Amino acid sequence: MRNLLLLSLFSGLLLSSCSEQKPTAPISIVWEMGRNGIAPGQFENFFHITNISNDTLHGNFVIYYTQMSFFGVNHDPEAALRFESLVASFQKIYPTEFWQPLAPGETFSFTARHRGGGGSLVREASAPEGVYIVMLDEYGNELAPQTIEFTVMPFNRPYQWTRVEGNRFPYADGEWMWSENAFFHEVELCVTDIIPSIKSIEKSGGTSRFTNNVHLTFDEAFENEAHLMRNRMTQLFRTRFSTGGTAVELVKIPADRQVPSREYYEITVQDGRFTLAAQTPHGVFNATQTFINILGNAGNFPAEIPNMHIADYPDFYHRGFMLDVSRNFTHKENIFRMIDYLANYKMNVFHLHLTDDEGWRIEIPGLPELTEVGARRGHTLTEHEHLVPSYSWGWNPNCPNSLANGYLTRQDFIDILQYAAARHIRVIPEIDVPGHARAAIKAMNARYRRYIDTDPARAKEFLLIDFDDTSVFRSPQHYTDNVINIAMESTYRFIDHVIGELYKMYQDAGLQMEIFHMGGDEVPRGSWTGSPVAKAFMAEHGMETIRELEDYFLERVLEMTDRRGLQLAGWEEVVVKRGQEINPRFADRNILSFVWNTIADWGGDELPYIIANAGFPVILSNASNLYFDNSYMHHQQERGNQWAGYTNEFNSFDLLPFNLYKSLHRDTHGRPIDIFAHAARRVPLLEDARRNIIGIQGQIWGETIRGFYQVEYFFFPKSFGLFERAWNAEPEWGNPYCAEKYMVARIRYANQIAQFELPRLQRMGANFRVAPPGIIVRDGMLHANTIVPQGVIRFTTDGSVPTENSPIWTAPVAVDADVIKAKTFYLGKESVTINLMR
Repeated sequence: MRNLLLLSLFSGLLLSSCSEQKPTAPISIVWEMGRNGIAPGQFENFFHITNISNDTLHGNFVIYYTQMSFFGVNHDPEAALRFESLVASFQKIYPTEFWQPLAPGETFSFTARHRGGGGSLVREASAPEGVYIVMLDEYGNELAPQTIEFTVMPFNRPYQWTRVEGNRFPYADGEWMWSENAFFHEVELCVTDIIPSIKSIEKSGGTSRFTNNVHLTFDEAFENEAHLMRNRMTQLFRTRFSTGGTAVELVKIPADRQVPSREYYEITVQDGRFTLAAQTPHGVFNATQTFINILGNAGNFPAEIPNMHIADYPDFYHRGFMLDVSRNFTHKENIFRMIDYLANYKMNVFHLHLTDDEGWRIEIPGLPELTEVGARRGHTLTEHEHLVPSYSWGWNPNCPNSLANGYLTRQDFIDILQYAAARHIRVIPEIDVPGHARAAIKAMNARYRRYIDTDPARAKEFLLIDFDDTSVFRSPQHYTDNVINIAMESTYRFIDHVIGELYKMYQDAGLQMEIFHMGGDEVPRGSWTGSPVAKAFMAEHGMETIRELEDYFLERVLEMTDRRGLQLAGWEEVVVKRGQEINPRFADRNILSFVWNTIADWGGDELPYIIANAGFPVILSNASNLYFDNSYMHHQQERGNQWAGYTNEFNSFDLLPFNLYKSLHRDTHGRPIDIFAHAARRVPLLEDARRNIIGIQGQIWGETIRGFYQVEYFFFPKSFGLFERAWNAEPEWGNPYCAEKYMVARIRYANQIAQFELPRLQRMGANFRVAPPGIIVRDGMLHANTIVPQGVIRFTTDGSVPTENSPIWTAPVAVDADVIKAKTFYLGKESVTINLMR
């Protein structure tokens, strides 16, 4: 159909490949979201293409874009445009013989169908991204790419909010949010109500005055911690340090005194004196973070702090967080910010996911192609110089503002190691092999082409694939060529070289590398089955199954880590055969297993205990509770994944490391879980295997990240539950599970976030999410509720989005409107828009 008038827009989003690149394409596109479930697994959408040039648009163009997990369906054989999936999320649209020339000013609109995972196209972030056009010359050759002005028309009708059949997770409209917020009521807190909670507080009566003029003294073993404390207090409170102020001292607990943990600390407040004590620098660092957060809760200075004695320590040795910098890059300065956030809440492990299919983000001396090719994405039909686009950002492989491009230099990584170590945080590097390795494969292919004509041995030295491999497979991210060949000796030279260079970086940072994380996850079935090299290798070594070849690969990597005194770590697939069968061959090798695929619907929540019962050390990385890149809720404006359900600040708080089956109250489809009946059917954690649960870790994967502000949005406030449970593994309400005690703890936790933690984040300059309000109409009166008691609820009745100038809801108010919208405003942030349609 043709439409000379561009549709009116409710809102728009301009996506360009580089902020410095102005749209110069001859067309603009509006993408209108349509209905869900028009056919099994299919969703309806509309493309409106307008010719904004002075020339007629003939069929000499190709439109390229990325769209995560959704793919165009060619359902009309006489359609003027056709979809084609190129590489995973990278796709194109091109004219067919039915295309008719489009005159200047005209709009061509067509109905499109999409299929894919994730349940539906309900979220605005599901739209195509990085859209650009390439014109063709008279011979069909591609000319220079041009950025398209691309606008998303969001949902505005209730039927669009539904998901596919069988998935009943409710849409977050006003009534649903009202029911979700109904548990909350405001409670009074004291200055010691910090996250993570303190294990023991004994108040002795009275208070001590803390002024903003401080006299700080410290044991010489704690010089670094005193320096960091001084800097932090100056930044947050503008504290002045002198010889005549409030007495604060960092003292050493005698070495012959028994304490429950190397990270144990004490704080004593008495008679105007503030004493922080520990046996180790790490312990006293923990004390300083607790002390600073108590002062932050106290507000303005001078402040009256209760006289008391605090004794505290963590339950878990590993209190971690993983950031994926591969899919979309994160610069060193932002990594420093994340380390500060982790340190502030006494976390001690930072796991960097450095490589994946979409990017290699660490400089490795001797292999420059890894970053020359593997750290850039842009328009290409060959990938000889850089990778194809994925996850937004468009065509420009040299755009400095694009998170598709960039890497950490060797010195950057050393700086990160030292910055983290000063704050008692260990950095674990992850190089993902043998799957999720497409960036490395394409980079080593480029190296092969560079040297094959002049130095064939050098060309093949680090080659990662068999060019004659005809294996057919598809990864969960829809790649068909992302697995390195583990039957080639050059593969082992490559991995050994990378581990060796990482090891040297730790040495040059003055540190000891402790763990190498090899990834090892999501290797698709069918890998290596069509490789002549693999078949010959297996025959030579008497191997009959691919599993034997995989075991050989793991053994070789273990030799590399053992030789350097490193512990090998990986995702659960490293120690688990297909399904839930543990690989007995490596039971005594101390492989650290990060268990992620714990979806209750699939029976995966048994895996952590199965692996721990088999003797392997386990890091709980539960997707349902601790994958912070999951959307907060089923709402069109919330970014994030949804394959593992939805994750908010309460899902992380609900995690019970030693009572896992009572850690989730809904499955991924929104169906209630009877936690007691569910737990009775599951594999128990053996008593002597409790020691194998050595920690928990939150994750943010980078597919949906478009800036560090979104990392922070996913991280805060979801991470508060992680901080709490990593420090206090067994809350009073958890074992045995008590619903009444749980609700009391949940209400207090929500109050801590709203009253203390979000203001703390504002002082730290962090981005964070504000929870939206609930709204209902009863007897013609608008009621609202919120879990942010200091927040301001604003609403509209004319269909517009609430702003800071909209009416404030303070009490039930009469309304007579078909559409009501509301937001919560707090500390300069605003929530997503909540709709109520009557």
